[in-house]
Parts: sequence; structure tokens; C-alpha cells
Amino acid sequence: MILIEHATVLTLDGRRRILADGSVLVDGRDIVQVGPAASVRPPREPDRVIDGRRRVVAPGFVDTHVHLTEHLSRGLMLDDVPVSRYLPDWLLPLYSTVTPEEEQAAAQLACVEMIRTGTTTFCEAGTLFDVAAVADAVEQVGMRAVLGRWTWDLAGAGDLAGQAGRMRQTTDEALALTEDVLGKVNGRADGRIGAWPLLLGFGTCSEALIQGAHALAGRHGVGWGMMQSALHPSRPRRDTIPLARLDALGVLGPATKLAHMVYVDDADIALLARRDVKVVHCPTAGLKHTKGLAAHGRFPEMVAAGVGVSLGGDSGNGSNHFDMLRLMYLAATLYKDARNDVGVLAAERVVEMATRRGAEALRLGRQIGSLEPGKRADLVLYDLDTPEWRPLLNPVNNLVYAASGASVRTVVIDGRVVLDEGRLTTLDERALYDRVERLSREHVRRAGVPVDSTWPVVS
Repeated sequence: MILIEHATVLTLDGRRRILADGSVLVDGRDIVQVGPAASVRPPREPDRVIDGRRRVVAPGFVDTHVHLTEHLSRGLMLDDVPVSRYLPDWLLPLYSTVTPEEEQAAAQLACVEMIRTGTTTFCEAGTLFDVAAVADAVEQVGMRAVLGRWTWDLAGAGDLAGQAGRMRQTTDEALALTEDVLGKVNGRADGRIGAWPLLLGFGTCSEALIQGAHALAGRHGVGWGMMQSALHPSRPRRDTIPLARLDALGVLGPATKLAHMVYVDDADIALLARRDVKVVHCPTAGLKHTKGLAAHGRFPEMVAAGVGVSLGGDSGNGSNHFDMLRLMYLAATLYKDARNDVGVLAAERVVEMATRRGAEALRLGRQIGSLEPGKRADLVLYDLDTPEWRPLLNPVNNLVYAASGASVRTVVIDGRVVLDEGRLTTLDERALYDRVERLSREHVRRAGVPVDSTWPVVS
């Protein structure tokens, strides 16, 4: 039993209470009491008492779209590489040669970054090959996750399916591999790790594959997802299936998660809201990949229409980080400027996107996303003795507009302290960094892609 007492608590509960002098009691995996400090009374002596007088306690963030594997090649592409060449010249050679050990190390690095910036749950966009190895990594680190095998069956998006060998897959092969992952991974770590059918999208998936993935999700009682509607109008169009056609196929619903979704019109927004489709906004990746967010993104309109919009970090060469604090800052400021309206996507709405909406997108709304009795103990303690949190006049504004990962002190996931006063408790962090450096260079060399720098690197 863990008691966090006398803290500032952002509950994100139904009333969105902020407790100026609050306590949270954790018993096993669950939160059992949350309230004003005087009202929280442990039934027995806690195993640990954390003094929260100089801490803000908040729900752990939920990142609903990440590509773990690219963390092993993060920062490889220079700014003079055209976006159209990312896949064929850089990412495909890296993807096609990655090993299970490399996917595992990349996953651990990404998990450590998320934990250190307050994220406790994520959904991968899709592991390339060895989902079981990635599940091992996630289980060791202690995070909550939804995993899956990145899936396609048509040429497109840099001709993924047209690649020889392990990158090529038919519709039947893709569905069989996905079902195998669902059977072996979903429910691991006492339910902390789930698995979904996760498709690439962007014209690489046949209607048969999309319907098959949707059917698999239904049979296994899970969600499914893919990327959709993200290409700038100035670029050659790919055969992205329109939302209306997806609806006609019967695959849009509360268990559907669509990432990016930059290019939607009023009819699309109404359809998304009507079907309760979950949308993932990836602001940092959208800006770096020049998707036209400021001019074309309609995420504030989606939120206003009742669409469940959450946030995603995307990839190590897209957004280049999985820091939800930075994602929230961008989501809360970009559209204010684009609409010339400071009331657009208020800080409170953005915190909901990073917590409650993310939990709902992953079908975990009854388990995580807020600090309430009966929910899993996934929470983050921020250090008030950092300049970004002072003065503490409005904790929500501080969290969205000022806070950084430097103030994350303690992280609890499923009732387990995985970051304890700045120290990772589940693995040797220094050894991981050494391993990543070694494997990254082997990975890049094997893929045959250059390691360049605009400025001279002197040995």
C-alpha cells in the first residue's frame, strides 16, 4: 500500500477536481481512495508514505500513436531530405533489416523516454516483425501498452508491399500474422499489455485487409487502427480510402482509431462523431513532416463536435520525441494562432486529450485516464521545486504551458513505482544507452544508409 499525502492533485475525475491539499491511496494495482488529505484514511499502515507537499500528482499520460522501432535511428535524416524520399531511401532499408534484438532495444529506449516525461500507457503504430520481443521489453520496463504488427498488403507509401522478402505479404498472410500476435500477446503481463490489428493505411491496405482486421478486432474484443488522411495537397495523391467508403465497409465505430487525420471536411467530422471513431493528433510529426496543420488541421472543430481526439508522438524521425508535455504545448498553442483565437483548445481540453481521451481511444477508459477509486494506479508526481512550476497559481496552465520532463520525479504504473525520485527501478538505464549506441550503428550500417551531418564532425 502506498499513500501519497498533502499533494496538489489533478484528479481528471468526472468533476475535474483539483485538490489543493489532497491524498491518493494505492493498494496493489488500484487506486482505492482519492480526496482531501483529511478524508483519506488507510485501513492499515501503508508500506510507503510519500510526502506530497511539494508535488503535483496527475494521471499518467496516454500516447496513442508511436513507432517504437525508429528510436534506434532517431535523428538520422537531415532537413534537406525531401519528405517524399523518407520511406524509399531511408526508412525502408532500415525497416527491412531490423532484428528482434534491435526492435527490443528501440522499444526499451522509447519506454524510458515516455516514463521520464510522464507517459504511462502507449499504443504502438505497429512493430515491424517481432511483437513478442517488444512485449518482453515493455513488460520488463513496466509500462502499459497496446502492441501489434504493422500490416499492409498493397504496393504504395514507398512501395512497402513491393519490397522483396520479409516486407512482402499477401492479404491472407497479413491477417494470419496479425491473428497470431493477438493470440500470443494480448493480455500479457496480467493484462497490462494488449494487442490490436494495426494497419499502415495510406493506400497500402486493400478493402479485404481492412475488413479482415476489423473482423479480427471484433472476434478478440479489441480495437483496431491505421493511419489516414495526412498527405498535403501539394504532394501526389495516394489511394487513401475516403472515410465515406470506410463507413460503407462497416469498419467505422468506437473501436476504430485513425491517426493523423489532417484533411477532413464537415461531412467527415460529422461522420466521425456519429460513429464515435477515435482520432489521434500527432502535432510534432505533422509540423516536421509539413502536413499543413496550421492551414488545414481541423482538430479544434473535431473536439467541438464531440470526436474523441487524443495525442500521439509518432516516430523517432517524425516528431523525434515521445514527450507528451511538448505535444500538449503544441496542440494548445498552434491552433490559437491559426484561428487568431486564444480560446481555441484550452489547456483543460488538451490535458483531457493526453489522459482521458487517450484512455478511451485504447478502450481503457474504465481503467486509466483519471485518478479515481477503482482505476489502476497509473500516476505521475511532478516536483514543485522547479522554476517551471512556480508560482503555483493555476496547475493546469503550468502543466500545459510551462512544465517539462525535468520536473517528473516519480512514476507509478499499475501500482508499481517504476521511476522513484528520478531513478528508474526496472532496468539498468546506463547499460541500455550503451546497448542502443552499439546496436544503432550496426543497424544503420547493415541498412546501408549514410550517417551524415551538415556541420563537420571531428573525431
